[in-house]
Amino acid sequence: MNEYLLLTAGPTPISQKVKKTLNQSMAFHRSTEFIKTFLNLTENLKYLFQTKNDVLILTTSGTGAMEAAISNMFSPDDSILVVENGKFSERWSLIAESYKLHVNRLKIPWGKSVTIEQITQKLQSSPSFKGVFLTHCETSTGALTNIETIVPVIRKHSPALIIVDAISSAAVHSLKMDEWGIDVAITASQKGLGLPPGLSMAAVSSKAWTFADKAELPRFYLDFNRARHSLASGTGAAYTPAIPLILAADFVLREIKREGLENIWKKSQETAENFRQKIANLGLSIFPENPADSLTVIKTDHLSRCDQLPHLLKEQFKIIVSGGQALLANKVIRVGHMVNVDESDLDRFLEAFQATIMTSKHRPN
Repeated sequence: MNEYLLLTAGPTPISQKVKKTLNQSMAFHRSTEFIKTFLNLTENLKYLFQTKNDVLILTTSGTGAMEAAISNMFSPDDSILVVENGKFSERWSLIAESYKLHVNRLKIPWGKSVTIEQITQKLQSSPSFKGVFLTHCETSTGALTNIETIVPVIRKHSPALIIVDAISSAAVHSLKMDEWGIDVAITASQKGLGLPPGLSMAAVSSKAWTFADKAELPRFYLDFNRARHSLASGTGAAYTPAIPLILAADFVLREIKREGLENIWKKSQETAENFRQKIANLGLSIFPENPADSLTVIKTDHLSRCDQLPHLLKEQFKIIVSGGQALLANKVIRVGHMVNVDESDLDRFLEAFQATIMTSKHRPN
């Protein structure tokens, strides 16, 4: 697969330096050296989340971290509010319902982002929520939620715990947990960090810990208090972690600190804006109203053979992109550019995409 250009919405490409780190000899997770690395990584992750709070490393995918955020914070029959504007924000609701929580949905049309007026109206009509769930970058639509403006509104109207899915926004978009007032933020290794899947990270505020101490939902392997105790005792991970991924994540976070988050955010924004302009120059439209910089979601439903575009790009040009999901199946393609993707990669895609659509006839609107 090495000759293929990976431009999916996740996982993201892995750099040669990270591959080299992954190929190190296996370490013992209870050795002094590994524990030191684990604890250093935990501290560096605080920089990623822009927080002084605890950050926990979980051996699971992003969905596992979503489930952990629910099972560690709530009790049966608690009421929560989930802002849904795509497939992945809807996953919060599905997980919560599996734990017998009462889920209230604030449904936002796909491609749009929740507004201050919408969240205010919902909270004023139902002020008793224990938790409010937001998705920073909705990867199914490419829409960005303006967390920094929405969270203060929630704080004004509700004492609820605020939980944010930052799986595809961390290390791409500005994310300031403490400054914005987020209680739990989660991310995963295979997006903006440019690592293989298998690790997730959860940043937990002091307020969230008071919820965790009272939470009665069942949990064991992904128990936040167990993970916190292991960190506090200096033993590192509570259980055997994904050792190669920990070593690679330690390398990546040190590189992020060296480059600086502000520089990374600016670079991601410039890459996304330049790419979107080139898409517009082709006469094509972007699906979301407020697009995230993590990926670009391009409308393709006006093209013939639109259902075959990802297949054609892969077979004819060795470029792998993501198709649309659920409501957007065969209506969009999703091009990821979170990390380890440069302008030449995106230009290669544009050339291939233009060649592909030139062979397709437009259907009338």
